[in-house]
Amino acid sequence: MFIATDLSSEAKAALTGTAWKVPEFLRPNVRWSRAEMMHLTLRFLGDTNQDRIDVITECMSEAASRSGKFTLRLDDTGAFPDLRQPKVLWVGIKGEVDRLHMLQARLEGSLNRIGVPGEDRRYNPHLTVGRLQREVPPFAAGQIGQAFAHVRLPEPRPDIKVDSLVLYRSRLMVDGPRYEELARARLG
Repeated sequence: MFIATDLSSEAKAALTGTAWKVPEFLRPNVRWSRAEMMHLTLRFLGDTNQDRIDVITECMSEAASRSGKFTLRLDDTGAFPDLRQPKVLWVGIKGEVDRLHMLQARLEGSLNRIGVPGEDRRYNPHLTVGRLQREVPPFAAGQIGQAFAHVRLPEPRPDIKVDSLVLYRSRLMVDGPRYEELARARLG
């Protein structure tokens, strides 16, 4: 399970469009994210018992009630660990990012109080658009990273209106994961 916020259809279209700006011969080396799977994750929960959904939903509601709605925008492209040898291709966010960090910290605090252990790393908001296939040779990975570094998103950059937190369950299927909405908490 994970807690996220939804993206606008305009933001999803811009994100999926990044794949078409990478040279055609490099595209098959990446598992590109499908639009319906795109979201901005605030907290990954991992395997979670079904009987914890209600208490997690309460944590979401507590954090959401203390935050008003805000707006983010798509930023530039990047990669983890870096664009020289990428494994994950992403698009950053800008706008009211400080409010996003406050919301995430409130959510983290609420989850901590019910015994959900904190993350080992600092929250780094980004939107994953693709993951390199495991068998991609380093030379090709470098070419993909360089091509992705030069991808430009449409102007004006699409907004992401943050107005709710959503608890999703991920189910692995033959053709990839499917996300099922389990609960939603409106901000402010």
